[in-house]
Amino acid sequence: MVDYSQRPRLTLVAVLLINFAVSSVVWAADSGTKPKLDRSNQATEIDPTLETIAIALVNSQLPELEPLLDRLKANEPAQYHAAIRDLARSAKRLEAAKNRAPELYEIESKLLQVQMHVKMLAAKLKVWDRQSDRDALREAVATLIQMEMKRAEAEIRYTQQRIERTQRQLAAAQDRLETKQQNFDNQLEKTYQQLLRSAGRSKEKKKDAK
Repeated sequence: MVDYSQRPRLTLVAVLLINFAVSSVVWAADSGTKPKLDRSNQATEIDPTLETIAIALVNSQLPELEPLLDRLKANEPAQYHAAIRDLARSAKRLEAAKNRAPELYEIESKLLQVQMHVKMLAAKLKVWDRQSDRDALREAVATLIQMEMKRAEAEIRYTQQRIERTQRQLAAAQDRLETKQQNFDNQLEKTYQQLLRSAGRSKEKKKDAK
């Protein structure tokens, strides 16, 4: 079984970019030529904030993607913009998972690493059909399914904890309501007298002279 615990965390767009890069490099090595670039895609506007988020993610966790992004930016602006948007979404998803529960974040990160490995092996098989790569792909897919099961188990635990917390909050609210209902008359009189005193009035109003 492949050990992913020491590998850098990868997002889904990293999987796609690496798959693209591996396919291109392997194809070029096999054919002895350089892959042709499709320059028909026109660049579209991109939100600078999204680009900042995406680049920050690459710089901090995915430095190996920097040359791939530079290549897309120079030769395929539209694909570069799509990759930036995907990276930004991945960064936000990982941040959301981190805010929900550290366990979910760690599992999600490792799951994406396995997805990357599967994509790379599949890309290699597009060019060379080797039994060793087939065996590695089967093993990686098995690991992928196991990680998906771990994520499902973690989601169940997280949801159960949230339900238990909500049930405790509900029980506390019900107790407060019951206490208010039982002490209605006493609380009414107490609050009423406090307001009279704060207004400088006596407990009993003197009868008006006839």
